[in-house]
Amino acid sequence: MEPENQAQQYGEVNQLGGVFVNGRPLPNSTRMRIVELARLGIRPCDISRQLRVSHGCVSKILARYHETGSILPGAIGGSKPRVTTPKVVTYIRELKQKDPGIFAWEIR
Repeated sequence: MEPENQAQQYGEVNQLGGVFVNGRPLPNSTRMRIVELARLGIRPCDISRQLRVSHGCVSKILARYHETGSILPGAIGGSKPRVTTPKVVTYIRELKQKDPGIFAWEIR
């Protein structure tokens, strides 16, 4: 199947001609290949061209691998939720009772 047709079904085509799905992690097989090529001494820019994956993506995967030893992607989306203590919740309730029109930025 041509990359253009494949892209219409599965995602988009990057500047290197590789197919990707925006916001989704690279397949593990591609991640493994990136690490294998890096171990062979191939430069990230050459890995990028050979596998048709952006240089930023290659660099990010190699950096994570060097830090953690893992090729697995991180969690997708979302920041970590803030943990609000009962003491803080009580204080916010008091402020809201005193002034129901108070803005969140004023409480912070």
